[in-house]
Amino acid sequence: MAEEIIVQKIKRWKPMSKRPRGRHKTRWEDDVLEDIKRINISNCKKVTQNRDSWKKVVEQDRTLYRLQRFIRRRHAIKSKMGVKTKLNVL
Repeated sequence: MAEEIIVQKIKRWKPMSKRPRGRHKTRWEDDVLEDIKRINISNCKKVTQNRDSWKKVVEQDRTLYRLQRFIRRRHAIKSKMGVKTKLNVL
């Protein structure tokens, strides 16, 4: 019961910081929904309720993130050396 109350408080939490005029405050839930769209999960509630399928999704996203970071670093190193390369990020 206490865990459910904490989860609800986290979902309804709004940042106290000030944003530039005309810009909405980003909530934790907004960030999560944006991440779900970015990794292209269609039925997110069903996937998140199944621990094994959620673990696969998280691991795939981590792998993709690491690959993108590796490609960017390699590109940055080669550009410092003067080697012209195309940056192909997935």
